[in-house]
Amino acid sequence: MRRLLVGMMLLCLAAIGATLALGQRADGSSSATFDVIFDDARGLVAGQLVKVAGAQAGTIEDVTLTRDYRARIQASIESKFMPFHRDATCTIRPQGLIAENYLQCDPGSADSPVLRGVDGQPPTVPVTHTTEPVSLLDLFDIFNLPTRERLSVLLDELGIATAGEGENINAILRRANPALALADQAIGILNRQRAQLREAIDATGAVAAQGAAHTAALQDFLARAAQLTATTAAHRRSLSEAVARLPGLLAVAQPALTQADALLRGGTPLLARLRTAAPLLVRVDRDFRPFEAVAVPGLARVAQAIAAAIPAIHQAAPLIAALRSYLERSLGNTRLFARLLINLQAHGFIENFFSVAYYIGASLARHDSISHLLGVLLVGPENGRCGSYATTPVAGCSAHYGSQPAYAPEPEARHPAPASATGATAQPFNRLASYLLR
Repeated sequence: MRRLLVGMMLLCLAAIGATLALGQRADGSSSATFDVIFDDARGLVAGQLVKVAGAQAGTIEDVTLTRDYRARIQASIESKFMPFHRDATCTIRPQGLIAENYLQCDPGSADSPVLRGVDGQPPTVPVTHTTEPVSLLDLFDIFNLPTRERLSVLLDELGIATAGEGENINAILRRANPALALADQAIGILNRQRAQLREAIDATGAVAAQGAAHTAALQDFLARAAQLTATTAAHRRSLSEAVARLPGLLAVAQPALTQADALLRGGTPLLARLRTAAPLLVRVDRDFRPFEAVAVPGLARVAQAIAAAIPAIHQAAPLIAALRSYLERSLGNTRLFARLLINLQAHGFIENFFSVAYYIGASLARHDSISHLLGVLLVGPENGRCGSYATTPVAGCSAHYGSQPAYAPEPEARHPAPASATGATAQPFNRLASYLLR
């Protein structure tokens, strides 16, 4: 008993010294304030410690009651432990056998938004982020006579008091122990995945049945897996180096993988359309084979023709160049001539010209009781003999129509020619002229 009292005194002295040291450090450095909301203060009073991640960070300044009958703990800590974030959590923990409590807080993760004050209040950790543990003294007090009687009365009235308050009780339990909240989340996930779990169990049963039916194959697989594991262990250094280089490789390959992902996403509709058009493409390929068999010889001949035409094309290159030069130089005149033709057409030149030709021909034509006949003289020149002007008759040439006798060949002709050739050439034209003038 004496040793217990000495230990308690030492603990008290240590707590007082820590408080004084904390006060001195607080006086020498800047501090910040924040509030924490609990369902119950659990014996917290002003002056007790505030710890952050196990380190003494400040003290409790005051404990007040909120409008909804919860405990507001006002605390001040050194500024280096601030700011708190929105996922910050706080709990009440016992300190030593004397059952003094202190406030333990976790500022939260850096990637969470900063916790800020509202309506003039300092940053406040909400009641949903706080927990209260059950101490040994609370457990022992249950067996004391007054507490036991009160507990009996409480249990008797608990059913009536908690009727219809299941959700609130669940919320209190989740805040009282974070493990219960996590367990509730895990149970909810398992509940939502019951169908998948059932399928996985069924698949596991099927796999186990197949494994039992193929024991030899399973043993062989396990033996090879053991060999693979041994080989992997023998090359663990190389694998370790490869794994160490993998992040760099992934960083370099990230742009290419992003482009490949974009390509796959864009190509999926195209592949779907190609899949729809595949039967038609197969049909086209099947129908194209006879045409291909017929077209191959033709293409071979076309290739021969092209090979033969290439020298002619090379030879025609100067002519094409000259034509191109001529076309470029005559472009202005061509456009002017086009304008002239358009103007003549707009003023009826072509119709009037043919009308004049028609009326002149009609006025010069021979006519009878049926129609008109335009007199036409056909001259068939042979080496320019009968087509040239002559002052004396030429053998085989005559300007007379009908059955008039032709001039006899004379030696004084300007263009003498053999009699046989002259007669053979002149007679067809004379017969044609006689037919037209008949």
